[in-house]
Parts: sequence; structure tokens; C-alpha cells
Amino acid sequence: MRAKHARREFRWPFLAAALAAAVLAAVALRYGPFATDDGGSGGAATAEPPSPTVDSSSAPDPEELRLAAETELQRRLDEALTEYTEGLGDANFYASVAVDDGEFHLSHHGDDQHESASIVKTEILAMMLLEYGTVDQIPDWAMAAAEKMIRDSDNDATNEIFFGCWDDPHAEIRRAHVDFGLHDTEPHEGERWGQTLTTANDQLTMLRTALFEGMLTAEQTEVARDLMGDLAPSQQWGVDAAAADGETVWMKNGWDTREAVDGEWVVNSIGVIAGDTDRPITIAVLTGGSVSHEEGIERVEDLARTARDIIDAGPALTGP
Repeated sequence: MRAKHARREFRWPFLAAALAAAVLAAVALRYGPFATDDGGSGGAATAEPPSPTVDSSSAPDPEELRLAAETELQRRLDEALTEYTEGLGDANFYASVAVDDGEFHLSHHGDDQHESASIVKTEILAMMLLEYGTVDQIPDWAMAAAEKMIRDSDNDATNEIFFGCWDDPHAEIRRAHVDFGLHDTEPHEGERWGQTLTTANDQLTMLRTALFEGMLTAEQTEVARDLMGDLAPSQQWGVDAAAADGETVWMKNGWDTREAVDGEWVVNSIGVIAGDTDRPITIAVLTGGSVSHEEGIERVEDLARTARDIIDAGPALTGP
């Protein structure tokens, strides 16, 4: 059994030091230096220093502190992923990563387009859920196909939904890209759903759309959570490598070979870790250029763990 990711405690010494320095500076500006010397007489000082109260106008702005933390986390992510990819010594390999914990959003080549492969099935599932309005109106054949599409990543089941739910599915998925806010996602020129072009940042948006109430109802998102949280054994790889033992994971993976680059592998994984807590972590890892499915999976999982490590280094800033 693959070892799970060990959750790290939050540590921000550089932020704590900056905050303390800012507070002390504000006190000094308001009151001047405190008198601690008695003037050489050997007796007590004649005046007590004023009670220090910080001018709220000089206190650090919480949003400024959050942005400073996010900038540092982004620097660490770029540094770590650049070091990882360069260390592979594989000029053909390319990767994009995006991660968000509700406090910080980080991405590395997050707006670069990749072929989606089967991660687009998350979008097709959301389209189907919206098409029928309520869960109890979904035909049995469509629900059965959706289960195969997500749990087994079955392509025939995907085609059954794609061509069975809409008269013009290509127009529908183009409309869905817009409706779901996938600004850099677009159909492949051949209109094959598995060759949809998308980005890591767009896939975080898609995860939030499919798995959290908003555009979909709570009942509809529960269907998506049930399917994406109970994948077949053959689909148990990818971003779940970044989850700690006991954490809930909802995910979808995808892979394909690209004939245009001599059959090198596209291997992608998207998912939400701890989605049933108040700090869900969404991760998207899109890659290309691996020489095998197994190599691609190993690299995707390394990248997912690194992204989780880095975003876990930041605090949830819940000031007063």
C-alpha cells in the first residue's frame, strides 16, 4: 500500500517576526522610546512610561499579510517544481500545477493549455446533472453510464452520455466551458472530448463547480462526490498521493498518448482533498511527455505531494 502524505503543521516564523516588528514600530512612533534609566541618581525614575496601545491605523493589514504569505508560497512552489522537472533530465516532459486551500491560490504554469484526456469527464458529469434539473429526473440509463464514466473512466459510457443527452453535444460543451467559467478551456479542433484543451487553473474552477454547492444543488454535488470518491481500483492513483491517512478524496484522472509526439503520454489528475472539512484543498496536475503510463503517474504524484507540502506551510489567517 502506498504511503500516504503526512500533514505538516503550519509554520510562518517570517510572518510572525514581521508582525511583531510592525507592532513595536507602531508603539515607538506613537510614544517615543520608553525611559528606563533614572538619570544616574540611583533612585527610581520620576515618571512611569505610558501604557502601550497600538495605533490601529499603523497595524499590519491582514490582507497585506495574506498577500505577502501567498507571494512567498508561490516563490517556493515555482522553485520546487522547477528544481524537480529540471532534475528529471527529460527535455520532453512538461507539467502544470495549481493548488488552492481557500486561503491561498498557487499555480506553476497554471494557464498553459494541456490535452484534458479523461479529466474532462468531470465537466461532462456536471453538464448531465444540470441538464436534468434534479437528480430524480435523471434517467436510469444516464445514471448508470455516469457511474461507469467516473468510477471506471469508461469511454463508451462517456460517449453514451455525450451523444445521448444532447442533440449537439459539441455546442453544449463549448457553452459549458463559458458557463462554468473555464476561460482558457476550448474544444480540440477535431471536437473529440478527450482532446479538449484546458489548464490547471481552469480545472480547479471545474472541481469547485462540480463538487461544491452553487451552480449545482447540494443533491447534485452529492452525486459527483459519491462517484469521484469511490473510484475503481485501477483509478486509484494521482492527487490522492497528497492526502493524509483518513482524509476524504474526490478525484478524476486521465491519460492518453499523443501521436503528434511519438506516442508520449499525457497523464493528468485533479481532485479535492479534505473536501468535507472547513479547509478543502483542490489540486490539479497536468503533464505530458512521459514515456509510459507508470512514469507519468509517478511524476503526477510527486508533483501533487510537493504542492500539498508547500500550501500546508501557510497558516489559515483567522485573525480577530
